Amino acid sequence: MSTTQPIEETAALRPRRRLSRGLILIAGVVLIPFALALIFTSYHTVTEESAVRQAFALAAGQTIAILTAIAVVVVTAVERRWRELPLFVVIAVAVISSAVSSLTRTGEQLVQLLSTVI
Repeated sequence: MSTTQPIEETAALRPRRRLSRGLILIAGVVLIPFALALIFTSYHTVTEESAVRQAFALAAGQTIAILTAIAVVVVTAVERRWRELPLFVVIAVAVISSAVSSLTRTGEQLVQLLSTVI
């Protein structure tokens, strides 16, 4: 008789590895928006196309930051970590207000760049 367990049972007993919420927050709020801005920034003379591309990249990055902050709050609430929830709510409010401010500035800069290019 064999003493080994079937593969399904040992896989079920093993704890799943999860990414930490802090790591997800840093990646979604800092790294991804920075990477998008870096990739789509025009390093030459600004044209209409490059100005719109930069603005959309910044808008996409800030949208990802907002969604990441909201997702981390939701995950914290679903996991019922009530002590940590207020901290992540405050972080989410700060991220959302900063992102909205950045989106407003990006729109104003796009209008200004397009008015000088045209």
